[in-house]
Amino acid sequence: MPVPDVMFCAQQIHVPPELPDIMKQFTKAAIRTQPRDVLQWSYGYFYALSRGEPLPVKDRVEMPVATQKNDTGLTPGLLKILHKQLSEKKIVDLQDLQKKWKNLCLPMEQLCNLLRLDNFVDGVEWMKFFALGCSALGGSLLSSMKHACEILTNDPEGGAARIPYDTFEFLYSYLASLDDEITEEVTNSFLKALKDQVARKEYMIGTADFTTVKVKP
Repeated sequence: MPVPDVMFCAQQIHVPPELPDIMKQFTKAAIRTQPRDVLQWSYGYFYALSRGEPLPVKDRVEMPVATQKNDTGLTPGLLKILHKQLSEKKIVDLQDLQKKWKNLCLPMEQLCNLLRLDNFVDGVEWMKFFALGCSALGGSLLSSMKHACEILTNDPEGGAARIPYDTFEFLYSYLASLDDEITEEVTNSFLKALKDQVARKEYMIGTADFTTVKVKP
């Protein structure tokens, strides 16, 4: 059946007045985030926008941009996005985590590898998974904690990167418990020395604090 000839004029085409600004913000977000798969990321962006959820957008451009071929895929900026999107739930549904991960164009193999490090049966405890994500970014426990502080802090970029001591203690203890070479005694000694050091600062801890604590095994 032939398509009928249709005449269109400006009066027949309705363009929502908010569309130009939506597309402008979308373009800026894409430039900042530099997604590896623009189509997949765009789906996640507009899905989150339509539901009033945190957008999968980095705060700033990360250079170099991670790719599945030459490194882990996960970056501090991408982990921060996931934290914004999922941290309020505390216990995250696995399917929701997989969807958010996929929309950030991250390799699913890496997600499976991180999940194997713990026994997440009734959902994924977010702060534990966040700690595992930090461990994928850092080559050592303290390096992982440095990433955690820099992602979680409300301090300006380049500042002390302070977070509540209780948050640090939970993340550190959890990651240390997964390392067979770190005994519980060493963990407790480190945290006690650290707590004594930051006690005068209302239990806020920054990256400079924990790197100066020396504890003998």
